[in-house]
Amino acid sequence: MKLNIGLSEKNRKAVGAVLAQLLADEVALYIATRGAHWNVVGANFGPLHSFFQDQYEALD
Repeated sequence: MKLNIGLSEKNRKAVGAVLAQLLADEVALYIATRGAHWNVVGANFGPLHSFFQDQYEALD
């Protein structure tokens, strides 16, 4: 079955590649932010812990 969404095959592949890279970047950012959330130490622990939690929840 031929897929027809109004884009040429070349453009579909290009869009797919961009979306795959974007997804990979977002997953990496989520993992890094989640790690920062769990590894915060020091005088600013409370505000930074909450900040990173808000960030990773927005990415989830």
